Amino acid sequence: MKKLKTLIISISILSVIAAGCTETIDNIQLDTTRPRLVVEGYISTDTTRQMVKLSKLGDALMKDQIQVISNALISISDGTTTFRLTEDQTKKGTYFTSPDVFGVTGRTYTLLIKNVDINNDQVMEEYSAQSLLKPLNPIDSIHLVYNNLNPRFKNWSVNLYSMDPGKGRNFYLFKVLKNNILLTDSVFKYSIGDNNGFEGQYFNGFPVYSLREERNDEKLIPGDTIQVEMYGITEDYYSFIYSYITDYYPKVPIFSGPSANIPSNIQPFDDAVGVFAAFSIKRKSIIFK
Repeated sequence: MKKLKTLIISISILSVIAAGCTETIDNIQLDTTRPRLVVEGYISTDTTRQMVKLSKLGDALMKDQIQVISNALISISDGTTTFRLTEDQTKKGTYFTSPDVFGVTGRTYTLLIKNVDINNDQVMEEYSAQSLLKPLNPIDSIHLVYNNLNPRFKNWSVNLYSMDPGKGRNFYLFKVLKNNILLTDSVFKYSIGDNNGFEGQYFNGFPVYSLREERNDEKLIPGDTIQVEMYGITEDYYSFIYSYITDYYPKVPIFSGPSANIPSNIQPFDDAVGVFAAFSIKRKSIIFK
């Protein structure tokens, strides 16, 4: 009886608090934040047009549309060779190398951005970032394993077999395609991990993704091709993805502390956000029978 009485009192208190939180607030004055450069840049072992995207971070209320940054001078260098990027005239703010450029494992790549004036003070600024392109071993095979233990969540687990390169901490990003259509098409669908506890060991059926039967785009029929892309990424890029995902979702419990700033490797750190990442890529496919 005592517990019931305590519960009733608690509910009454919550009701009073909720009733006191219904006042309409017509106008909230937020301070204007200083503008910052937003960078999204990559170079990989694929022979392709490597990409860098530039935009400008606005105020919290986002009254203005995202402002892309045009006419910047951008280069990526490995210390010996420098690749110049040119702006795509159909995608303003997006810059590409020539299509024959590829990264080499073991090299450190430096991104340099010039000829931008983010704070509109008529003084051109420079930004830079570095990223080590880490090696990967090939994927030996991938297996599809059916899981129907939970009748409400039937899926095919995409399991990976590959040897970890060892030589310290390694970080991974996995993407999955079905019939050449990317299923992991947003950062919230990425599968990331590291070799903690598996340094230099064999990943003997490591699950990288679950193909859910209730989703039309993931349901398998005989003849479907599933491809896994394994990315060897740096700790900087791993931390960026992890923080982006965890900061987006609501905090549990509800009164947890505020989120920290998402880490960035773009310098100067106070004037820019985003990431420049170098990574190696390995692929393997399987046909569902």
